[in-house]
Amino acid sequence: MSSSTPVNINKTIEALKANHGVVYDTVTSVSSITSTLPNSSEFAGLLPLNDEQVERAKARHGKNIISFGNEQVWYKILFHALVHPFNILLAILGTATIVSGDNNGGSIMFLMVLISTVLRFWQEWKSAAAAQSLKSMVSTLITVTRLYSCPEDRDPTPEDVIRIMNHATVRVDIAIEDVVPGDWVQLSAGDLIPADVKIIESKDLFVSQAALTGEAMPVEKFSASSEAMVAWDANKQNSYEDMARDAIPMSASAIRIEKNDAFDTNQRTPLSPIPGAVSEDSFMKSLKRGIYACFGIRRFDPENTAATGNEIDLSRPDMCYMGTSVVSGTATVLVEKIGAETFFGSMAKELAKRRPENAFQMGVRNISWIFFGLMALMVPPVLVINGVVKKDWNGAALFALSVAVGLTPEMLPMIVNSNLARGAYLMSKKRCIVKNLDAIINLGSMDVLCTDKTGTLTDNKVVLVRHLDYHGKASKQTLQLAFLNSRFQTGLKNLLDVAVVEYFEKTASALPMYETVGNGKEVGSGLTPAAVTFAARYFKLDEIPFDFVRRRMSVVLKDLSTDAGMLVSKGAVEEMLSICTKIVIPREESNASVDIQMPSEGDLVPALDILEQVNRDQIQDLTPDMIAHLVEMNKGLNVDGIRVVAVAYRNLDKVKDNYGISDECEMVFAGLIGFLDPPKESTGPAIKELMSLGVEVKVLTGDSAAVCRKVCQQINLPVKSIVTTDDLVGLDDEEIVEVARNGTIFAKLTPLQKSQVIRALKRADCVVGFLGDGINDAPALAEADVGISVDTATDIAKESADVILLEKSLVVISDAVILGRTTYGNTMKYIAMAISSNFGNVFSMLVASSWLPFLPMQPIHILTQNLLYDISQTTIPWDHMDKEFLLVPHRWNIRSILRFMVFMGPWSSIFDITTFLFMWFYFGIQTPNNAMQVLLFQTAWFTEGALSQLLVIYVIRSPKLAFVQTQAALPVMVGTVVISAIVLALPYIPAFQDLLSLVTLPAIFYAYLVGALLSYLAVTQGAKMLYLRLFHTWF
Repeated sequence: MSSSTPVNINKTIEALKANHGVVYDTVTSVSSITSTLPNSSEFAGLLPLNDEQVERAKARHGKNIISFGNEQVWYKILFHALVHPFNILLAILGTATIVSGDNNGGSIMFLMVLISTVLRFWQEWKSAAAAQSLKSMVSTLITVTRLYSCPEDRDPTPEDVIRIMNHATVRVDIAIEDVVPGDWVQLSAGDLIPADVKIIESKDLFVSQAALTGEAMPVEKFSASSEAMVAWDANKQNSYEDMARDAIPMSASAIRIEKNDAFDTNQRTPLSPIPGAVSEDSFMKSLKRGIYACFGIRRFDPENTAATGNEIDLSRPDMCYMGTSVVSGTATVLVEKIGAETFFGSMAKELAKRRPENAFQMGVRNISWIFFGLMALMVPPVLVINGVVKKDWNGAALFALSVAVGLTPEMLPMIVNSNLARGAYLMSKKRCIVKNLDAIINLGSMDVLCTDKTGTLTDNKVVLVRHLDYHGKASKQTLQLAFLNSRFQTGLKNLLDVAVVEYFEKTASALPMYETVGNGKEVGSGLTPAAVTFAARYFKLDEIPFDFVRRRMSVVLKDLSTDAGMLVSKGAVEEMLSICTKIVIPREESNASVDIQMPSEGDLVPALDILEQVNRDQIQDLTPDMIAHLVEMNKGLNVDGIRVVAVAYRNLDKVKDNYGISDECEMVFAGLIGFLDPPKESTGPAIKELMSLGVEVKVLTGDSAAVCRKVCQQINLPVKSIVTTDDLVGLDDEEIVEVARNGTIFAKLTPLQKSQVIRALKRADCVVGFLGDGINDAPALAEADVGISVDTATDIAKESADVILLEKSLVVISDAVILGRTTYGNTMKYIAMAISSNFGNVFSMLVASSWLPFLPMQPIHILTQNLLYDISQTTIPWDHMDKEFLLVPHRWNIRSILRFMVFMGPWSSIFDITTFLFMWFYFGIQTPNNAMQVLLFQTAWFTEGALSQLLVIYVIRSPKLAFVQTQAALPVMVGTVVISAIVLALPYIPAFQDLLSLVTLPAIFYAYLVGALLSYLAVTQGAKMLYLRLFHTWF
């Protein structure tokens, strides 16, 4: 488009903005569009997409979504619910039982498979739906530039036609999944790279590629037309290739970006690559992977990491790739590949398979193997003893198969998923969104919580309370320079920038409205008239973005009235002093005292629309004594809880096109600005609550130690020691672990140091949670056992987190910890009940098999008993935990589970054996000759065994005295009562008498049964007290 655009078009745009308000607020003027078009030949003629092209691109390429091969669609959930090791085992046992002639027993086994599958499918489907619903509450947005299109709800106007003809653009925030090839994306610090993109324009762009290359340090990226890119093309043998070789499989081939002729326009847009051919044996590979996954075996197939017929070079400085993130700087980029077409997409499924198991997953898998091991240990002796004693190997085999079924915890996956799903649901009620369900258990195990300060411990309502000169008196120039820096920077605006702009607007609001000049309306959008006037006097030439090493950012401005250039910097005091050689020393009447008080409220600061100038004699060389004085001022303000930022400037003799970090030198120190962020009222009680739950709180911050100490004093957080960034330098692993364990405040940390502290705490055998929301928090979030962020966090922080808080508060976390421990406790209840009861039953069967001349129970009895018991356990997720259990963190302990099984399991065998003796001597059932007598014996043990299993639920669920000191939840009581009633009723229902081979029991047996059950309750309660005395823990 020509630069000689008719003036009336711009006037029309401005008129539309004035008349229609927010409808046209984001429409860029024609003149500014001309200036933003790329100048390089590579992008000549390139324009953003319009709405029609976007829809056509969506139809062709679909959503920008990565498939990890674990999409929660109903048929996949059903498949995994059905094809499970326990179900496979039951199906094999059921088939063997039917082949052996016991159709009823085999039918019961397949019924158990059906019930287990249906319940697990239903719970996992609900869990997946709930998780998806919760995730939709947390959106990740990206800013794109698109050509203006007329709104669909009205007919085009002449003004719309003018915009469309002149390629006017709008900037809109859209969900990352709605990005399409050809989109222009605006990137700034904290943004995730939404796709594979080529850089059109950039400014000091540094990108973290750790997700793809493992490289900890960010790399600089350039536009395709930059001198750096030209140099790279001339000599490609550089450090970038080393990263590429480490990240890309040797078998990968080339990705070529071609022009897209899918749109019938003259502009260029990218074309998606042609999918690679599917190998002939892909079905067999998929089948193998399915079998491995079924049994929890992780297998790495290097061929799957290769891109499908395409080659990619991660070292290209003009390309950014999905999965990486912007550390600092800004850029305009062109989307070339989305979703599965990206390099990250081609690796996603294999990356998901290679993801290491967490403690929770390993715990569940180990528990499953314990059950299998117990089965392998106990079933063969049962088979051999029964075969030898009874001389009926066919019957012995059926009995052994039934014992194997009795040892199979087919409800374990369903119970675990139910607990996690219910925990996620309850957490959502507490404004806590769980992205990774396993994180619920890890929250319950957490014993150290590391958190940032701003917005978590404090109100997140930063206000500017000081703008001071060298003498500690109010300085108008310091305020004005800080405002210009905060107003014109386009990177990641933090709360300090917002506070500066808001304070300046409030102070300048009483000034008269001046005639705007230059680009005043555009720059002053959203400001008060006087602030607009002041900002409109300047035009931004360039920007040097913030990063966490320099800890400062700068803008380069031109005064439109004088054409003079000025570089204005703002940042941490020490870092700013390191680039200053001169300082503004205002005249003062007395130097006897330092006055750091602001003007009284109501006093008007005059003439804020013109930058205050200082005489040459007020600018002096910065001496060590002056630096010491400023450092002491900073410390004094910090002690009062005020966060301090320094402001400096440099007048530019000659303006150039580009500025960089090297230009931040020989600055003139202007003054200090101070901010106050008071602690939240809820923080103190929340800290106390977390400490009462056994969770130690540590503060990891980039702020100064003095400010953080003041906040900790206000919230009553005990401070054992303070660690700064310098204290961590040069320490070995052992020393860092010791420092991390003993420290409470970790101040002025870099992002990598935060991650280093978390890693050291994990080596100290702590389960660590981390709460953060910034770019600098992403490494620590990924390193922590539980990464916690908030819905207002940067994109990279949200993507790195396991849990998203809709309210940034420690109160929410304390509630989540309790729910996590409840979920863990209910899961352990089922495991403890199942493994101890099964062990006791098998022990009783071994005793009975070696003594009785007939089977103590028929296979159908064992199967029915196991089925009814499993159904009763489905209410466990609704149970509650004792308060004492919730006060301390808990972890998976396989040794403790085995100890519990061996100690608590055999007690039930005592009363099984007394039942055998009662039936043997009182009823005289001592031979297999009388079939009805044998059925009476078997029915009696079936009834006693089933009821004792149901009764022991109340003993095992809590270390307290059952029915006296603790009460089960209503669903648990209802479930056990209903199943108990069914057990007692089955022998009296004719249909089940024939189906299950049961007979009615005489009244005298029920008198014995009551005594046996009460005695069993007393003995197990005594055993529990002994176990607690010996081992000082329950489960």
